[in-house]
Amino acid sequence: MLSYSLEGLTAQSIFERMISLKKKTLKMIASTVMLAFGITVVPLPALAVSSNIVAETKDKNTLTISQIQDLAVIYNDSAKNLQLQKKQLELQEQTLRNNRRDIENSINSMGSAGSGNDGLAVMAQTIASLKAQLQDPNLSESEKSMLQSQLTALTFQYESAVMTQESMAASMQSSLDSAISGIEQLNDSLDTIENGKDDLNKYTKDLETQMRYTAANLALGIVQMDKGIELLEDQIALTEQSVKIAELQQKLGMNISIDVEKQQAALKEAQKGLEDQKESLSNLKRTLNLLIGRNAGNPLEVVPMNLPVAIDPAPAYSEKLIKQFTDNNYTLKTLERDKAELKEDGKNSNGDLGSDELKKIDYDIEAKNQDIKDQKQAISDDLKALLAKINSDGEAYQVSRQKYVTEKKNFEYAQKKYELGMISSIQLQQAELQLKQAEMTNMSNGYTYYLDWQKYYAAEKGVDMSKF
Repeated sequence: MLSYSLEGLTAQSIFERMISLKKKTLKMIASTVMLAFGITVVPLPALAVSSNIVAETKDKNTLTISQIQDLAVIYNDSAKNLQLQKKQLELQEQTLRNNRRDIENSINSMGSAGSGNDGLAVMAQTIASLKAQLQDPNLSESEKSMLQSQLTALTFQYESAVMTQESMAASMQSSLDSAISGIEQLNDSLDTIENGKDDLNKYTKDLETQMRYTAANLALGIVQMDKGIELLEDQIALTEQSVKIAELQQKLGMNISIDVEKQQAALKEAQKGLEDQKESLSNLKRTLNLLIGRNAGNPLEVVPMNLPVAIDPAPAYSEKLIKQFTDNNYTLKTLERDKAELKEDGKNSNGDLGSDELKKIDYDIEAKNQDIKDQKQAISDDLKALLAKINSDGEAYQVSRQKYVTEKKNFEYAQKKYELGMISSIQLQQAELQLKQAEMTNMSNGYTYYLDWQKYYAAEKGVDMSKF
């Protein structure tokens, strides 16, 4: 590996345990956060942000990569938005829990309505007693008539009370069914909110690493562009000398006007290229300033990062490595979670779903299976491509580093030849330009190789780097 590293739910109520609740998949809350920065950039493993970094860098216009990364994390609006969404979910969760508690209380209160059964039992006992008394052979006609009247009246009252009780029971059952359905829906919504909170926690955790990658890539781009502008200015200075020589040679009749025009056209093209590069650099600095919480037009210089020393090959592409990346992939976990919910919907339908609805669930499960298969393949393919890129960029870096060493020796040799009067100043400048070009190419290759590894480290820990 690289030898250089950048600094830088709930308790269920008794009632819930007494009933079997269905999963209805209401999906009240859908939290899908796509992080798109519109620029290609890289994160490092999340590091603790210095609490004093803002004060430490307040009056500084020259910043290190580490300082830039910390500031990017602190001033990241996306993280603030994620925290706000999480608070909103927690508020909705509390509201749903309160609603569920109210429904449970109303269900519990239904039990007290059963006290009317005691009155019916007393009436039934009284009727039985009257019937027994009427069997007494010693009763007079007037006594029998009075008892019979009491029995008839009480029997009518009893039958009316029974009918009323049955009606009330049916009404209570309907209310109970409605209450249970309400609890089922609330539980499904609470599960969805819990999943949403898990997703937001993952996005928030990933975001710091992604922002560090983004800030590092932008900052390293500025360093390279500064170096490129310096090289282009040297090339223009050399071209200006060539134009003057060509113009003098034309006056002396040593060349034709076409040669001079070619030199002049090359100079204008280089000057235009320099202006374009400076404009691009200005825009890049404006973008980075905004990312780290500063005014877009603030002066900004970036301290170049040391190039990696070791050039190690990527890990071997193996089943073990694929499994490690697959196990840590959060997108795959969400797909499997969705599949499990679909299966539970079908399993706990309790006959409430028609054949078409059950077929729809089966179809959705099959579609989810395909999504899972595709995601696993994407993980494997992306890993293979990343490992290949690390090795390819590592080889390019090794070649450019050797080329840089060679050009340094060539320049030193050219200096000695110039001191001995063996070459002209222009030839010495050309040798110096070749050295600077080799230096710039080596810097670009070294930074690319470094960022490849940072992307690998992040993906290895399950950070979503698919957009970078």
